[in-house]
Amino acid sequence: MLTTDDRSFAVLLHAYGKATDTPGHLTALLHGDESARRAALDHLNSAVIHQGTPWTATASAALAVGRILRDPSIAGPDTAWLRRDLLSWLAEVGEAAVPYQGDLAADAAPGGRDIRSEIARIAAASSDEDVYDDILEDPRRERAMWAMILLDCRQAASRLADVVEHCLADADPRVRASAASTATRLVRAAELASTAPSPRPRLVVRLTRLARTADAAERAALVLALGDLGAAPRDFLEDPHLGVRACAALAPALADHPAAVDVIMGALQDPEATDRWFPDGLPQIVGRFRGTLLNAALERVTGFAELLPVALAFARLTDGFEWILLLLKAFPEPPVELDDAQRAYLAALADNESLWNLSLGDIRKVFERIRLPYDRQACRALAHAKDSRAWLRDHGVRLSTVRGEWLVTAEKIVADHGGAESDGLGLAKALLRLAGAHAASGHRERAVAAAAEAVRISLRLTPPDAHMIRALTEYGRHLGEAGRGGDASAAAERALAVHARMPRPAPANFDLAQALTGLGTLAADLGRSDDALTVTVSAVEVLRRLENPVYLAPALADLSRRLWEAGRGDDALTAADEAVRTLREVAGTNLFARADALKDLCEMLSDLGRWLNPVDALTAVEEAVAACHEYVADRRAAAKASVTEEPDLADALTGLGLCLTRLGQVEQAVDATAEAVWMHRRLADDLPVVFQPHLARALTALAASQYALGEHEHALAAAREAADLCMAWPRPSPGFFTTRQRQDLDLLADVFDDLGRGEDADRIRRHNTRA
Repeated sequence: MLTTDDRSFAVLLHAYGKATDTPGHLTALLHGDESARRAALDHLNSAVIHQGTPWTATASAALAVGRILRDPSIAGPDTAWLRRDLLSWLAEVGEAAVPYQGDLAADAAPGGRDIRSEIARIAAASSDEDVYDDILEDPRRERAMWAMILLDCRQAASRLADVVEHCLADADPRVRASAASTATRLVRAAELASTAPSPRPRLVVRLTRLARTADAAERAALVLALGDLGAAPRDFLEDPHLGVRACAALAPALADHPAAVDVIMGALQDPEATDRWFPDGLPQIVGRFRGTLLNAALERVTGFAELLPVALAFARLTDGFEWILLLLKAFPEPPVELDDAQRAYLAALADNESLWNLSLGDIRKVFERIRLPYDRQACRALAHAKDSRAWLRDHGVRLSTVRGEWLVTAEKIVADHGGAESDGLGLAKALLRLAGAHAASGHRERAVAAAAEAVRISLRLTPPDAHMIRALTEYGRHLGEAGRGGDASAAAERALAVHARMPRPAPANFDLAQALTGLGTLAADLGRSDDALTVTVSAVEVLRRLENPVYLAPALADLSRRLWEAGRGDDALTAADEAVRTLREVAGTNLFARADALKDLCEMLSDLGRWLNPVDALTAVEEAVAACHEYVADRRAAAKASVTEEPDLADALTGLGLCLTRLGQVEQAVDATAEAVWMHRRLADDLPVVFQPHLARALTALAASQYALGEHEHALAAAREAADLCMAWPRPSPGFFTTRQRQDLDLLADVFDDLGRGEDADRIRRHNTRA
């Protein structure tokens, strides 16, 4: 049972611990001066409900606020502001009582447990600092607590309905408007709490009656409340005040009503005027009124051509970002060519200089998403181009332009650190970032030069540590990619020497773990399998002590591969089993690491498909295909939003095609690899040095799937194109191919063997043999 006894707050909780300070704030609402009352409101809005989240003290505080609203001591005109703010806070309580999946009452008392008493006992015995840790150590109690809080808020909403209706008779029209807005939220929450008759029908009648005699501002708030209650206020579509008509048109029940859509579209012809309708604002409207109206228009009007008059009106404004929403409506997909409405809108945007002088990170990403340049003159040229298809083909946003921006940013960071001898580590890290940006843009020798400078600076730092290993490893990586395999091996040797001199066990340092992971990969790519295994074992040991599954899982996958290559099959399978379990956990629980975990899971399961007996291998490959499908879906969604994600999508499709071929689903495999080839061909046209190896792999996967499907001529054509690309890779002695490139060459040789082209297979194998 809920209680509002002030003594109970000692065992109730708000966002910052025990709610022992809440009764004092509630008392100040009645008896304090204005400063104390405002502090009390801040407490309600920051602690008792924190960023929309309720706590065990929320419902009791809400009932206390309900009693305060009916107290005559705050009924005068001087405290109208306080009544409005308290009503707004009660609206937050109603909003917090959200729908719930499951049986709320059962979840609030799992197995018949009295969770309320358990929490009260813990709160009485714990300090503010420890109370949440003590309560949440039991996962069932944690889930039950949130269910109990939600149930309490719903019950409080039911009991507060009469208080809010009382406020509808307040002498102040703005208080009445706030009461109407709050009533809608409490009614929705109350309806979730019980099967008792809803006050909604009675409230609709009362609000309608009040609206007929209210002034324009109050009438608008009342009409918005009617819409929120599910009513269809058609009569108010003909109100003499355009703002009231617009509020009526916003009612969800009138979403498909032609007259309501016309009202909204008409109002948006002059968006600045809508913001002047109600200078004091309306309780239901957050931000500018024009934004609320625009959101309704975007939802209700399907075609952009119909929205063009509105879009042109917003394009003339000198403030606000609503035009970006219209830009996304105009270009829901990257355009192949422009229609008349898109041309007109883009031209209008180009005519407004103020839109191109904002501080622009997020806006640039919007233009990147729709593959248009964030450049005023370029967009004007596109809008007026006779052949927009040809213009887009020649000038559309490509990955090279985005990576060019990365390069500019990296150069600026280096410049900011330049000459700062006291910050040698910062400058070295900035140079490594610059090296990575050069490599991503295909400037391999520039990447080597930047990394070499980072190593030179790092050598002055003492003692040698994780950063030194990282600097030498990245230097070696860039040397290898530039075709300087011997120098890459020398850099790796120096990094391995630094690792060998480190104390054992290696310190539990995240930077060190990352550096060792990279060094293990470089050593494996250079054919130094024993060193690769030693370093990877050390990386796994450090990551185990750090207890971070996001990074431990791929390190375990690397360890299993190194163990397999060393002939330690049983140990490899043990590490692989742990890697798969950990990757599944990360993919299922960590939203930010999900994509990388799925990718690593696909590759690990695919490896198991080669290592295990036929029955178990089939199961592993089937799961790999399922994980690949999830990964492709994730990457497809990401690539739709950003051109920088396209390479990952293309690689994912290649991996999916290879897995599908092994599973015998060859028609689907051909579809996936053909799409991968198409994407990689575009990327290789843009950045050939970077993406030609990826294109070769996709072509090899396509050839394998086409051969399995019986399309031998097509398979041979794809294999020959892949071979031409592979033979162009730099191959100085002693050479540098990554492990992935060597695997791709082996697969291509096998495809040629299957096609009866033994000479081509031998040529590829000779190219793949380490000198």
